[in-house]
Amino acid sequence: MSNGKGFLVQAFKATFMANYGYGLLVTVTVALGALVSTWPSLVLRTIIDGSLLAGGAGLWWLALTYLGAVLLIGLNDLVREYGAMVFGQEMLLNIRNRMLERLRDLPMRYYNDTPAGETMSRFTADIDAINSLFSAGLVTAVADLFKIIGFLAALFMLSAPLGVVAVCALPVLYLVTDYFRRNIYRRQLVVRRRVSDINTNIHEIYSGIKVIKVYGRERYFAERFEPTLESHRLAMNANSVYDAWFPCVTQTIRAVVIASALVIGASDNLTFLALGLSLGTLAAAADLFIRLFEPIEAISGEIQTVQQAMAGISRVEAFFEQETEENGGPVGDAAPSEDIDVVVEDVFFSYGSEDVLRGANMIIPAGTKAAIAGRTGSGKTTLMNLVAGLYPVRSGRIMVGGLNPYALPPGQRRRLVGIVPQTVHIFNASVSENVTLRDDGISRVQVREALETVGLWLTVERLPQGLDTMLGEGAQQLSHGQAQLLSLARAIVTNPPLLLLDELTSGLDAMTERQVLAAIRGISGKRTILTISHRLSGIIDAEVVHIMEGGRIVESGTPEALTQREGWYSIYKRLEDRGWRIS
Repeated sequence: MSNGKGFLVQAFKATFMANYGYGLLVTVTVALGALVSTWPSLVLRTIIDGSLLAGGAGLWWLALTYLGAVLLIGLNDLVREYGAMVFGQEMLLNIRNRMLERLRDLPMRYYNDTPAGETMSRFTADIDAINSLFSAGLVTAVADLFKIIGFLAALFMLSAPLGVVAVCALPVLYLVTDYFRRNIYRRQLVVRRRVSDINTNIHEIYSGIKVIKVYGRERYFAERFEPTLESHRLAMNANSVYDAWFPCVTQTIRAVVIASALVIGASDNLTFLALGLSLGTLAAAADLFIRLFEPIEAISGEIQTVQQAMAGISRVEAFFEQETEENGGPVGDAAPSEDIDVVVEDVFFSYGSEDVLRGANMIIPAGTKAAIAGRTGSGKTTLMNLVAGLYPVRSGRIMVGGLNPYALPPGQRRRLVGIVPQTVHIFNASVSENVTLRDDGISRVQVREALETVGLWLTVERLPQGLDTMLGEGAQQLSHGQAQLLSLARAIVTNPPLLLLDELTSGLDAMTERQVLAAIRGISGKRTILTISHRLSGIIDAEVVHIMEGGRIVESGTPEALTQREGWYSIYKRLEDRGWRIS
């Protein structure tokens, strides 16, 4: 399901309901700004036509009134900006929370297809652009629009012909503004994409910096990064051309309009007008024209902010339009049964256009220690991911204990299936949080029991803060084997009846491998265990072995029976016994 359209309206409504005081404050100050902005010009007319021409009577009082009007404008703008800033920050928080909820519900396909830098850019640069729309761009533009209306009303009050001159100038300004707006918007979309490319490259370099430094490829990756930076520079330059010309054009139009208005207003010999306005009225009109063009020029400067925000909105909207996965019902209170069998029936699956699994069939009875072996790319890990419920099958079905693992809510799934992936990931968190993944339903007693079961508790006890020791991303305090054991503890802490182990002993030395295998044998019990390995020597005490090739199970049986049978298993075993590496 998706709800990309209208996400901004929903976030605005929620933010306004929670912060209606600031919303009302902004609304009142925007409307008030249209009124108070005309006061200095009207006071100026009174000063010239009244006080100055009358010999200066009441000049000080009028001067203080003029100063007070200017101060009131500044105070009103200050209050408006403060309210808009607070409201904008609340809006920013609301949208980011909604994006985090959306990110949680996205399927694995999104993470496979979308670079991390792309998502990071949407959470940072694009959201900041949207924030500027509410904290400055949109509110200020609306306030400036109200000021324009107020100035036009004041000009008509002073002289209808001068008001007509001002109104006639508006279509010209609109056409100019619309031309620049469209061009700036298109170029801002390009700039947003180039920023996303930069974030993607930075993330790739940062995550692979160890490999880059080991092989001395810093210069290569720096040079590869330069075209991305250059494309961003060119995109910014293309946008800057329009951004630089816009105020120049509007200022020229302003000068022409003001000059025309003064000529018309001062003339008393034009038969079709013959206005002959007073000096104070002309001064007030000139001041109003200057003030009229100030918000217009401000809007021209705010167009870039608004267009950046619109580009950010379109990208965030695309994020909200990503299809989410259904998580099923609430987590049940009953503990999962220990009698968990695995049934795979005629399963087809693909990450893209080409099928990875092509009619896979397999049955693992409850309590069985099974293994899937085969060459790299045969579909072993994909099948395990499907059993773990990370993806839906394209056709066929997978049942774990009579349940579809993909349809289960994550909390219930974790208590049914424990998985140890081939690549162990240690989070920037404490030992306890790395085991529980901040699942409040898991106690510290359970964490300790899991660590004791895998033989890691004594190591954790020697850490500075024990279970509360911060490991940091990469877990420098732990060896590779200890990180594997920690990942195993994470899988068994909820005591799941089904364990999935993907290349568990890959990359381990002989001593650590024995420790890990001993931990696996210690936790086996009545559990159903499925081990994935591309080496037959990596199979852990398997009672039944399934050989995969080309996305299908091509051979199944006990290790003894398969050894005696002339088939895939016996061929693989003879090759491995002679030192060949099956890949």
